[in-house]
Amino acid sequence: MKSAKTRKIIRIVAIIVAVMALVALIFYLSLKQLPVRVLTEYSFDTLWEEGTTMHDCAECHDTKEEFHTCSTCHDEHGSVELPNLSFYNMIELTGDVKEVTFIPWNHFFNSYSALPNTFITVDEFMTKWEISDYESITLYTRDGEFVTINKSDITTNAMFLPYEDGIRFASDDLHESTWAKGIAKIIIVGKEKPLQIGDESTSIGRLLLGKTTSISIEEAKVMFRNEEDGVTREAFTSGRVEGVAMDDLLDLDRYQDIAFTLQNGEKVVLPVDTVREAVLTKQNASVVLVIPDQGRSDWVFDIVRVEGN
Repeated sequence: MKSAKTRKIIRIVAIIVAVMALVALIFYLSLKQLPVRVLTEYSFDTLWEEGTTMHDCAECHDTKEEFHTCSTCHDEHGSVELPNLSFYNMIELTGDVKEVTFIPWNHFFNSYSALPNTFITVDEFMTKWEISDYESITLYTRDGEFVTINKSDITTNAMFLPYEDGIRFASDDLHESTWAKGIAKIIIVGKEKPLQIGDESTSIGRLLLGKTTSISIEEAKVMFRNEEDGVTREAFTSGRVEGVAMDDLLDLDRYQDIAFTLQNGEKVVLPVDTVREAVLTKQNASVVLVIPDQGRSDWVFDIVRVEGN
């Protein structure tokens, strides 16, 4: 009788423990709910692949401090993967290219696959932007650093990847110091030298890798009258253009006039005093003389030769 009574007590205790465990489990799941669609909409193979990716991330990152979940990975590294999200931040592609292009970060890659496998090789990038032949590529970063790599040193391992809401470069065949992060501008230097400066043949890509100057253009005062308080307030707007100063291209003190030959064969001759503060740069598909104190209609476009008279 005593044995049967003991077993009955044990069963009751076991039931109570099981009920308490079930209640605790339900309470825990209510705090961190698991979406039902995880089980109903995704196959086991998909869940296995995602779990494997998370494990791979854990091998590189401290799981307590910098471990990447899907959300943190996309927020910190992969926002450029969202093809339908508008981005104002862009990368300027300039130099010896058909046309200067500003590439939105979310349009940089050919496709938007799941991290960590999103990348585009440098060769694929050149094909995408129709750059058939080049001598070197220079990567400028937002903090002012730059890296120049000759085409002969670009391999299939050279690629662009997402990095903290931006783009970075990496290659297993180059030293890590060349792995530029936060790329803001890419300058291409082509093999041809279609631009003549005095007696020297060069290209706008080569010039932009040398000494450059930034000038202010199209400065204007704007005013606005507030209807509520009747006060008129003003501000000043302008733009900044980077290029090669004419004074660095030619010894202007030796000449009275500077002649610019255009693609169509025409010549534009300007006094030295007019171009002394001007810069030569690339805008759209044209090599342009930007004169800071004059409007765009007075700038000189499609330049192929510059010489002093």
